[in-house]
Amino acid sequence: MVNYDEHPLLKRAAEVISIIEEHGGEAFIVGGCVRDYFLGHEMKDADIATSLLPEQIMDIFDKVIPVGLEHGTVIVRHHSHSFEVTTYRMEEDYEDYRHPNRVYFVTSIEKDLSRRDFSMNAMALAVNGDIIDPFRGQRAIQERRIETVGAPAERFAEDPLRMMRAIRFSAQLDFSIDHSVTEVITEKRNLLQFLSVERLASEFGKMMTSPFYRKGWNYLLATKSFQYLPVFQDHPALVQREPLVLLSDWGELIGFYHLSYEDVSPEEWVSAWRLSNQVKRKAKKITEAAQMYQREGMSGYMLYRLGGAYIKSWENVMHSLNYSLPEDPTIKYASLPIHSRADLDIDTYELFRLFPERKRGKWIGEYIDYLLRIVAEGTSANNRDELIKWVKERDRQKGN
Repeated sequence: MVNYDEHPLLKRAAEVISIIEEHGGEAFIVGGCVRDYFLGHEMKDADIATSLLPEQIMDIFDKVIPVGLEHGTVIVRHHSHSFEVTTYRMEEDYEDYRHPNRVYFVTSIEKDLSRRDFSMNAMALAVNGDIIDPFRGQRAIQERRIETVGAPAERFAEDPLRMMRAIRFSAQLDFSIDHSVTEVITEKRNLLQFLSVERLASEFGKMMTSPFYRKGWNYLLATKSFQYLPVFQDHPALVQREPLVLLSDWGELIGFYHLSYEDVSPEEWVSAWRLSNQVKRKAKKITEAAQMYQREGMSGYMLYRLGGAYIKSWENVMHSLNYSLPEDPTIKYASLPIHSRADLDIDTYELFRLFPERKRGKWIGEYIDYLLRIVAEGTSANNRDELIKWVKERDRQKGN
Protein backbone atom coordinates (compact mmCIF):
# COMPACT_ATOMS: atom_id res chain seq x y z
CA MET A 1 0.00 0.00 0.00
CA VAL A 2 1.39 3.38 -1.05
CA ASN A 3 1.00 6.48 1.15
CA TYR A 4 0.77 9.35 -1.32
CA ASP A 5 0.99 12.03 1.37
CA GLU A 6 4.65 11.12 1.87
CA HIS A 7 5.51 11.84 -1.77
CA PRO A 8 4.46 15.25 -3.22
CA LEU A 9 4.89 14.15 -6.86
CA LEU A 10 2.81 11.01 -6.38
CA LYS A 11 0.22 13.00 -4.45
CA ARG A 12 -0.26 15.39 -7.38
CA ALA A 13 -0.41 12.46 -9.81
CA ALA A 14 -3.04 10.82 -7.61
CA GLU A 15 -5.08 14.04 -7.77
CA VAL A 16 -5.03 13.85 -11.58
CA ILE A 17 -6.17 10.22 -11.38
CA SER A 18 -8.98 11.14 -8.99
CA ILE A 19 -10.24 13.75 -11.46
CA ILE A 20 -10.16 11.17 -14.27
CA GLU A 21 -12.09 8.70 -12.11
CA GLU A 22 -14.68 11.37 -11.28
CA HIS A 23 -15.33 11.56 -15.03
CA GLY A 24 -15.87 7.83 -15.37
CA GLY A 25 -12.35 6.80 -16.35
CA GLU A 26 -9.76 4.50 -14.86
CA ALA A 27 -6.12 5.51 -14.41
CA PHE A 28 -2.86 4.42 -12.75
CA ILE A 29 0.63 5.76 -12.17
CA VAL A 30 3.02 3.73 -14.34
CA GLY A 31 6.58 3.53 -15.64
CA GLY A 32 9.95 4.34 -14.15
CA CYS A 33 8.39 6.39 -11.38
CA VAL A 34 6.85 3.25 -9.87
CA ARG A 35 10.15 1.39 -10.16
CA ASP A 36 12.00 4.27 -8.49
CA TYR A 37 9.42 4.35 -5.69
CA PHE A 38 10.16 0.74 -4.78
CA LEU A 39 13.89 1.34 -5.11
CA GLY A 40 13.69 4.32 -2.78
CA HIS A 41 15.14 6.58 -5.47
CA GLU A 42 14.20 10.16 -6.26
CA MET A 43 11.20 10.38 -8.57
CA LYS A 44 11.60 13.14 -11.14
CA ASP A 45 8.37 12.64 -13.08
CA ALA A 46 5.30 10.43 -13.08
CA ASP A 47 3.45 8.98 -16.06
CA ILE A 48 -0.22 8.04 -16.01
CA ALA A 49 -2.01 5.36 -18.03
CA THR A 50 -5.77 5.66 -18.47
CA SER A 51 -8.78 4.00 -20.05
CA LEU A 52 -9.96 7.35 -21.47
CA LEU A 53 -9.07 8.58 -24.94
CA PRO A 54 -6.87 11.67 -25.41
CA GLU A 55 -9.85 13.74 -26.57
CA GLN A 56 -11.67 12.92 -23.34
CA ILE A 57 -8.66 13.94 -21.25
CA MET A 58 -8.50 17.22 -23.18
CA ASP A 59 -12.16 17.86 -22.33
CA ILE A 60 -11.58 17.22 -18.62
CA PHE A 61 -8.49 19.34 -17.95
CA ASP A 62 -7.92 23.01 -18.78
CA LYS A 63 -4.18 22.81 -19.37
CA VAL A 64 -3.39 20.01 -21.81
CA ILE A 65 -0.64 19.73 -24.45
CA PRO A 66 -1.37 17.24 -27.28
CA VAL A 67 2.12 15.80 -27.82
CA GLY A 68 1.29 12.42 -29.39
CA LEU A 69 -2.38 11.96 -30.12
CA GLU A 70 -1.72 9.15 -32.61
CA HIS A 71 -0.22 7.16 -29.73
CA GLY A 72 -2.81 8.31 -27.22
CA THR A 73 -0.54 10.70 -25.33
CA VAL A 74 -1.14 14.18 -23.93
CA ILE A 75 0.58 16.19 -21.21
CA VAL A 76 -1.60 17.43 -18.37
CA ARG A 77 -0.42 20.41 -16.34
CA HIS A 78 -1.55 20.23 -12.71
CA HIS A 79 -0.25 22.44 -9.87
CA SER A 80 3.03 23.26 -11.66
CA HIS A 81 3.63 19.58 -12.49
CA SER A 82 3.49 18.00 -15.94
CA PHE A 83 2.08 14.49 -16.27
CA GLU A 84 2.22 12.43 -19.45
CA VAL A 85 -1.19 10.77 -19.72
CA THR A 86 -1.52 7.93 -22.23
CA THR A 87 -4.48 5.76 -23.15
CA TYR A 88 -4.05 2.02 -22.49
CA ARG A 89 -2.61 0.63 -25.70
CA MET A 90 -1.01 -2.30 -27.45
CA GLU A 91 1.54 -2.20 -30.27
CA GLU A 92 2.28 -4.54 -33.18
CA ASP A 93 4.61 -4.96 -36.19
CA TYR A 94 7.84 -3.08 -35.48
CA GLU A 95 9.22 -2.87 -39.02
CA ASP A 96 11.98 -0.35 -38.24
CA TYR A 97 12.89 -1.92 -34.88
CA ARG A 98 11.43 1.01 -33.00
CA HIS A 99 8.11 2.39 -34.22
CA PRO A 100 5.10 0.06 -34.31
CA ASN A 101 3.11 -0.03 -37.53
CA ARG A 102 -0.04 -0.53 -35.53
CA VAL A 103 -1.10 1.04 -32.24
CA TYR A 104 -4.52 0.24 -30.86
CA PHE A 105 -6.21 1.19 -27.63
CA VAL A 106 -7.29 -1.38 -25.06
CA THR A 107 -9.39 -1.26 -21.91
CA SER A 108 -7.17 -3.18 -19.49
CA ILE A 109 -4.19 -1.89 -17.50
CA GLU A 110 -2.79 -5.44 -17.49
CA LYS A 111 -2.71 -5.49 -21.30
CA ASP A 112 -1.04 -2.08 -21.34
CA LEU A 113 1.64 -3.28 -18.92
CA SER A 114 2.26 -6.39 -21.04
CA ARG A 115 3.84 -4.30 -23.84
CA ARG A 116 6.56 -2.87 -21.59
CA ASP A 117 10.20 -3.92 -21.61
CA PHE A 118 11.17 -5.20 -18.15
CA SER A 119 9.11 -6.50 -15.26
CA MET A 120 10.44 -3.78 -12.95
CA ASN A 121 8.99 -1.21 -15.38
CA ALA A 122 5.63 -2.98 -15.73
CA MET A 123 3.94 -2.07 -12.45
CA ALA A 124 1.14 0.38 -11.74
CA LEU A 125 -0.11 2.27 -8.67
CA ALA A 126 -3.82 2.82 -8.06
CA VAL A 127 -5.18 5.96 -6.43
CA ASN A 128 -6.10 3.96 -3.32
CA GLY A 129 -2.48 2.84 -2.94
CA ASP A 130 -2.94 -0.66 -4.36
CA ILE A 131 -0.17 -2.09 -6.54
CA ILE A 132 -0.84 -3.73 -9.90
CA ASP A 133 2.05 -6.12 -10.55
CA PRO A 134 1.11 -8.88 -13.01
CA PHE A 135 4.71 -9.61 -14.04
CA ARG A 136 6.28 -9.77 -10.56
CA GLY A 137 8.23 -6.56 -10.84
CA GLN A 138 8.47 -6.16 -7.06
CA ARG A 139 10.07 -9.57 -6.77
CA ALA A 140 12.56 -8.72 -9.53
CA ILE A 141 13.51 -5.54 -7.67
CA GLN A 142 13.88 -7.41 -4.38
CA GLU A 143 16.10 -9.97 -6.11
CA ARG A 144 17.96 -7.17 -7.95
CA ARG A 145 17.36 -8.86 -11.27
CA ILE A 146 16.50 -7.58 -14.74
CA GLU A 147 14.03 -9.75 -16.62
CA THR A 148 11.80 -9.02 -19.58
CA VAL A 149 8.03 -8.94 -19.74
CA GLY A 150 7.40 -12.13 -21.67
CA ALA A 151 9.94 -13.73 -23.99
CA PRO A 152 13.20 -11.74 -24.34
CA ALA A 153 13.42 -12.49 -28.08
CA GLU A 154 10.01 -10.90 -28.68
CA ARG A 155 10.79 -7.79 -26.65
CA PHE A 156 14.15 -7.27 -28.36
CA ALA A 157 12.74 -7.88 -31.84
CA GLU A 158 10.27 -5.05 -31.17
CA ASP A 159 13.06 -2.66 -30.19
CA PRO A 160 16.68 -3.91 -30.03
CA LEU A 161 17.63 -0.88 -27.94
CA ARG A 162 16.09 -2.78 -25.04
CA MET A 163 19.23 -4.94 -25.05
CA MET A 164 21.35 -1.87 -24.38
CA ARG A 165 18.80 -0.64 -21.85
CA ALA A 166 19.13 -3.90 -19.90
CA ILE A 167 22.90 -3.44 -19.77
CA ARG A 168 22.54 0.23 -18.86
CA PHE A 169 20.09 -0.56 -16.04
CA SER A 170 22.56 -3.10 -14.65
CA ALA A 171 25.16 -0.32 -14.46
CA GLN A 172 22.76 2.18 -12.91
CA LEU A 173 21.11 -0.10 -10.36
CA ASP A 174 23.76 -2.76 -9.69
CA PHE A 175 21.25 -5.37 -10.84
CA SER A 176 22.10 -8.70 -12.45
CA ILE A 177 20.59 -9.51 -15.83
CA ASP A 178 18.65 -12.76 -15.91
CA HIS A 179 20.56 -15.51 -17.73
CA SER A 180 17.71 -16.04 -20.19
CA VAL A 181 18.03 -12.36 -21.14
CA THR A 182 21.81 -12.33 -21.61
CA GLU A 183 21.54 -15.46 -23.77
CA VAL A 184 19.17 -13.69 -26.14
CA ILE A 185 21.25 -10.49 -26.14
CA THR A 186 24.26 -12.55 -27.21
CA GLU A 187 22.22 -14.30 -29.89
CA LYS A 188 20.44 -11.18 -31.18
CA ARG A 189 23.17 -8.57 -30.72
CA ASN A 190 23.42 -8.11 -34.50
CA LEU A 191 20.07 -6.28 -34.32
CA LEU A 192 21.93 -3.35 -32.75
CA GLN A 193 23.21 -2.45 -36.24
CA PHE A 194 19.70 -1.34 -37.21
CA LEU A 195 19.49 1.30 -34.47
CA SER A 196 20.33 4.96 -34.93
CA VAL A 197 23.72 5.98 -33.61
CA GLU A 198 22.10 8.68 -31.49
CA ARG A 199 20.01 6.13 -29.57
CA LEU A 200 23.05 3.91 -29.01
CA ALA A 201 25.09 6.91 -27.87
CA SER A 202 22.48 7.82 -25.29
CA GLU A 203 22.44 4.35 -23.73
CA PHE A 204 26.20 3.78 -23.90
CA GLY A 205 26.89 7.20 -22.41
CA LYS A 206 24.46 6.59 -19.54
CA MET A 207 25.95 3.14 -18.92
CA MET A 208 29.56 4.32 -18.77
CA THR A 209 28.70 7.22 -16.46
CA SER A 210 26.64 5.12 -14.03
CA PRO A 211 27.87 4.17 -10.54
CA PHE A 212 28.27 0.48 -11.41
CA TYR A 213 29.62 1.00 -14.93
CA ARG A 214 32.00 -1.95 -14.54
CA LYS A 215 29.03 -4.32 -14.25
CA GLY A 216 27.51 -2.89 -17.42
CA TRP A 217 30.87 -3.04 -19.17
CA ASN A 218 31.27 -6.71 -18.24
CA TYR A 219 27.84 -7.50 -19.70
CA LEU A 220 28.78 -5.59 -22.85
CA LEU A 221 31.85 -7.82 -23.20
CA ALA A 222 30.15 -11.07 -22.17
CA THR A 223 27.36 -10.63 -24.73
CA LYS A 224 29.81 -9.27 -27.35
CA SER A 225 27.43 -6.38 -27.94
CA PHE A 226 30.42 -4.03 -28.33
CA GLN A 227 30.93 -5.57 -31.79
CA TYR A 228 28.04 -3.43 -33.04
CA LEU A 229 28.98 -0.15 -31.38
CA PRO A 230 30.66 2.70 -33.30
CA VAL A 231 34.47 2.82 -33.01
CA PHE A 232 34.61 -0.37 -30.91
CA GLN A 233 33.53 -2.49 -33.86
CA ASP A 234 36.54 -1.26 -35.88
CA HIS A 235 39.01 -1.16 -32.97
CA PRO A 236 38.43 -4.28 -30.83
CA ALA A 237 41.59 -3.52 -28.82
CA LEU A 238 39.58 -0.76 -27.14
CA VAL A 239 37.68 -3.30 -25.07
CA GLN A 240 40.88 -3.78 -23.06
CA ARG A 241 40.70 -0.13 -21.98
CA GLU A 242 38.56 0.47 -18.93
CA PRO A 243 38.60 3.68 -16.87
CA LEU A 244 39.77 3.23 -13.29
CA VAL A 245 37.27 5.76 -11.92
CA LEU A 246 33.73 6.79 -12.79
CA LEU A 247 33.59 9.38 -15.57
CA SER A 248 30.80 11.92 -15.82
CA ASP A 249 30.03 12.53 -19.50
CA TRP A 250 30.95 11.87 -23.12
CA GLY A 251 33.67 14.52 -23.11
CA GLU A 252 35.50 12.69 -20.34
CA LEU A 253 34.90 9.31 -21.97
CA ILE A 254 36.43 10.41 -25.26
CA GLY A 255 39.32 12.02 -23.38
CA PHE A 256 40.01 8.75 -21.60
CA TYR A 257 39.71 6.56 -24.69
CA HIS A 258 41.89 8.78 -26.88
CA LEU A 259 44.62 9.11 -24.26
CA SER A 260 44.68 5.35 -23.71
CA TYR A 261 44.34 4.48 -27.41
CA GLU A 262 45.56 7.24 -29.71
CA ASP A 263 44.59 5.52 -32.99
CA VAL A 264 41.19 7.24 -32.81
CA SER A 265 41.17 11.03 -32.51
CA PRO A 266 38.58 12.99 -30.49
CA GLU A 267 37.16 14.27 -33.78
CA GLU A 268 36.72 10.70 -35.04
CA TRP A 269 34.98 9.66 -31.81
CA VAL A 270 32.57 12.58 -32.06
CA SER A 271 31.85 11.94 -35.73
CA ALA A 272 31.31 8.19 -35.30
CA TRP A 273 28.91 8.64 -32.39
CA ARG A 274 27.32 11.81 -33.86
CA LEU A 275 27.95 13.84 -30.75
CA SER A 276 27.82 17.61 -30.35
CA ASN A 277 30.48 20.24 -30.94
CA GLN A 278 30.33 20.94 -27.22
CA VAL A 279 31.43 17.36 -26.52
CA LYS A 280 34.23 17.69 -29.10
CA ARG A 281 35.44 20.95 -27.54
CA LYS A 282 35.56 19.41 -24.08
CA ALA A 283 37.31 16.23 -25.25
CA LYS A 284 39.95 18.23 -27.11
CA LYS A 285 40.55 20.50 -24.11
CA ILE A 286 41.04 17.46 -21.87
CA THR A 287 43.36 15.61 -24.26
CA GLU A 288 45.47 18.67 -25.10
CA ALA A 289 45.91 19.46 -21.41
CA ALA A 290 46.87 15.85 -20.67
CA GLN A 291 49.48 15.93 -23.43
CA MET A 292 50.88 19.22 -22.08
CA TYR A 293 51.00 17.67 -18.61
CA GLN A 294 53.03 14.77 -19.98
CA ARG A 295 55.53 17.24 -21.46
CA GLU A 296 55.84 19.86 -18.74
CA GLY A 297 53.90 18.76 -15.67
CA MET A 298 51.12 20.79 -14.08
CA SER A 299 52.34 24.17 -15.26
CA GLY A 300 50.41 27.36 -14.79
CA TYR A 301 50.19 27.80 -18.55
CA MET A 302 48.78 24.30 -18.98
CA LEU A 303 46.02 25.06 -16.48
CA TYR A 304 45.40 28.45 -18.08
CA ARG A 305 44.97 26.80 -21.48
CA LEU A 306 42.68 24.17 -20.00
CA GLY A 307 40.39 26.70 -18.33
CA GLY A 308 38.44 26.53 -15.10
CA ALA A 309 35.36 24.96 -16.69
CA TYR A 310 37.30 21.79 -17.54
CA ILE A 311 39.60 21.42 -14.52
CA LYS A 312 37.51 18.81 -12.70
CA SER A 313 36.91 16.78 -15.84
CA TRP A 314 40.61 16.79 -16.73
CA GLU A 315 41.48 15.70 -13.18
CA ASN A 316 38.89 12.92 -13.40
CA VAL A 317 40.31 11.62 -16.68
CA MET A 318 43.87 11.71 -15.33
CA HIS A 319 42.78 9.62 -12.34
CA SER A 320 41.01 7.22 -14.71
CA LEU A 321 44.41 6.72 -16.39
CA ASN A 322 46.07 6.06 -13.01
CA TYR A 323 47.93 9.38 -12.79
CA SER A 324 48.69 10.65 -9.30
CA LEU A 325 48.66 14.45 -9.51
CA PRO A 326 51.25 16.32 -7.39
CA GLU A 327 48.83 19.04 -6.26
CA ASP A 328 45.20 20.09 -6.46
CA PRO A 329 44.68 21.60 -9.94
CA THR A 330 41.61 23.57 -8.84
CA ILE A 331 43.55 25.36 -6.10
CA LYS A 332 46.50 26.03 -8.39
CA TYR A 333 44.23 27.33 -11.15
CA ALA A 334 42.51 29.70 -8.71
CA SER A 335 45.91 31.13 -7.74
CA LEU A 336 46.92 31.96 -11.33
CA PRO A 337 47.44 35.69 -11.99
CA ILE A 338 45.34 35.48 -15.17
CA HIS A 339 42.40 33.34 -16.24
CA SER A 340 41.61 34.80 -19.66
CA ARG A 341 43.32 36.75 -22.41
CA ALA A 342 41.37 39.83 -21.35
CA ASP A 343 43.22 39.73 -18.00
CA LEU A 344 46.55 40.37 -19.72
CA ASP A 345 47.74 43.96 -19.09
CA ILE A 346 48.66 44.45 -22.74
CA ASP A 347 46.73 43.93 -25.96
CA THR A 348 47.35 43.55 -29.69
CA TYR A 349 47.05 47.29 -30.29
CA GLU A 350 49.95 47.84 -27.90
CA LEU A 351 52.04 45.43 -29.97
CA PHE A 352 51.16 47.32 -33.16
CA ARG A 353 52.35 50.54 -31.53
CA LEU A 354 55.61 48.86 -30.50
CA PHE A 355 56.28 47.67 -34.06
CA PRO A 356 54.40 50.09 -36.34
CA GLU A 357 56.40 49.08 -39.41
CA ARG A 358 55.22 45.46 -39.31
CA LYS A 359 52.21 44.07 -41.10
CA ARG A 360 49.56 42.12 -39.28
CA GLY A 361 50.40 38.43 -39.11
CA LYS A 362 50.82 35.37 -36.95
CA TRP A 363 53.63 37.07 -35.01
CA ILE A 364 50.97 38.92 -33.01
CA GLY A 365 49.36 35.71 -31.76
CA GLU A 366 52.76 34.19 -31.04
CA TYR A 367 53.78 37.15 -28.87
CA ILE A 368 50.45 37.18 -27.04
CA ASP A 369 50.77 33.44 -26.31
CA TYR A 370 54.33 34.02 -25.12
CA LEU A 371 53.15 36.73 -22.71
CA LEU A 372 50.27 34.59 -21.48
CA ARG A 373 52.71 31.78 -20.73
CA ILE A 374 55.25 33.85 -18.79
CA VAL A 375 52.51 35.54 -16.76
CA ALA A 376 50.69 32.27 -16.02
CA GLU A 377 54.01 30.70 -15.01
CA GLY A 378 54.86 33.64 -12.76
CA THR A 379 57.98 34.47 -14.78
CA SER A 380 56.71 38.01 -15.30
CA ALA A 381 54.31 40.22 -13.41
CA ASN A 382 51.11 41.08 -15.24
CA ASN A 383 52.21 44.68 -15.64
CA ARG A 384 52.21 46.65 -18.88
CA ASP A 385 55.72 48.05 -18.55
CA GLU A 386 57.16 44.68 -17.56
CA LEU A 387 55.43 42.95 -20.44
CA ILE A 388 56.74 45.50 -22.93
CA LYS A 389 60.27 44.75 -21.72
CA TRP A 390 59.69 41.04 -22.24
CA VAL A 391 58.32 41.62 -25.73
CA LYS A 392 61.30 43.74 -26.75
CA GLU A 393 63.75 41.17 -25.38
CA ARG A 394 61.89 38.37 -27.14
CA ASP A 395 61.99 40.34 -30.37
CA ARG A 396 65.73 40.93 -29.98
CA GLN A 397 66.34 37.20 -29.43
CA LYS A 398 64.43 36.42 -32.61
CA GLY A 399 66.79 38.76 -34.48
CA ASN A 400 64.14 41.20 -35.61
